[in-house]
Amino acid sequence: MSLLLKRKSIRHYNDQPISDSTITELLKAAMQAPSANNQQPWEFIVVDNPSLLDQLSKTSRGAWMLKDVKRAIVVVMTETEKSPVMAPQDCAAATQNILLRATELDLGAVWIGVYPREERFTHVDELLHITNGHAFSMIALGYPKKEETVKLRYDDSRVHYNTFGED
Repeated sequence: MSLLLKRKSIRHYNDQPISDSTITELLKAAMQAPSANNQQPWEFIVVDNPSLLDQLSKTSRGAWMLKDVKRAIVVVMTETEKSPVMAPQDCAAATQNILLRATELDLGAVWIGVYPREERFTHVDELLHITNGHAFSMIALGYPKKEETVKLRYDDSRVHYNTFGED
């Protein structure tokens, strides 16, 4: 539980580089995610080209930090025949695994939503030449510029037993 309570979205990073072995650790974590029928509808693009990162930062208002990072990971949701309707959930699990492993490695990271917003995934797909599926998410990565506190989000009023709402 301590890892979960330590994870937070980090948007400001220092200049410390991220090693290839660290990226591999993040991708190993992503590929351990559960998926419907073990379809694993994902591919990953590691982006370290400053020009591409700058262009990706224009995908949405929430992607601005990509212009300042050294590396990012784009999760690509590939086409599948096994359980296509479950592919977004599978890719969400892979994205979350990257965020949790980044926390374990003392990296800062933030999930930038792409799919299902067509204007976003079209922009990323064209930029990164994605032809089998669509960009699902982008994860900005870096070592945090400063220590940030975690806000605990547990809210007992959102917990229900057996039925939703009042008894």
